[in-house]
Amino acid sequence: MQTKNMKTINILIADHNLMVREGLVALLNQQENLKVVGEAANSDETLANAKKLRPDIVLLESMLPMFTDFDTIRLIHASSAKTRVIVMASSLRQHDLRQALQGGAHGYILKTAPFAELVTAIQNAVNGEYYLSSEIKSDIIENFLNQTEESPVHDRYNLLTRREKEVFRIIISGHTINEVADILNISPKTVAKHRASLMEKLEIYNVASLVRYAIKIGVIAN
Repeated sequence: MQTKNMKTINILIADHNLMVREGLVALLNQQENLKVVGEAANSDETLANAKKLRPDIVLLESMLPMFTDFDTIRLIHASSAKTRVIVMASSLRQHDLRQALQGGAHGYILKTAPFAELVTAIQNAVNGEYYLSSEIKSDIIENFLNQTEESPVHDRYNLLTRREKEVFRIIISGHTINEVADILNISPKTVAKHRASLMEKLEIYNVASLVRYAIKIGVIAN
């Protein structure tokens, strides 16, 4: 139950579809303690606005252009630690749900869910609680967080450090070493070192093959 004494929750909407963003802005701004403070159409805009606006909540489209939601969530938290992320997905893919939760999302909402569920997810996330659409059984959260990839195809990928995985994911999104350096706030020399290390661990030595490998293990969609 919302009251006038409740703190205003500032929200950033990140979705490539302008109509979706406009609809969410209209609905959310009608709520008593919710305020949309910014919009973004891709991951670069999302990260820039998250750093500038420091919103309480980012509503993040699962298929937002440029990065995977897993990477974007981590980078949002790196630039605005207090910001909570709720992923909005068009369909339920178990791999995507697991990646989002492991990446730090506090909610996972299907776009087929009623608007009231989104409002509840926002309120929960602000309080540090998880929320999944009613179409997703809530008792699977722990299962997804603890689940590991046991298929041999993932073995080499699991050898990568967290930073190497970040570099891997951004490189396969089509970014240059200098762009990766800017995104992660590290030097190009450090990026090159991580790239060389991850390629050696994966035994893959060009970007095209990295992309094919990423599709194979489900890091990006085909």
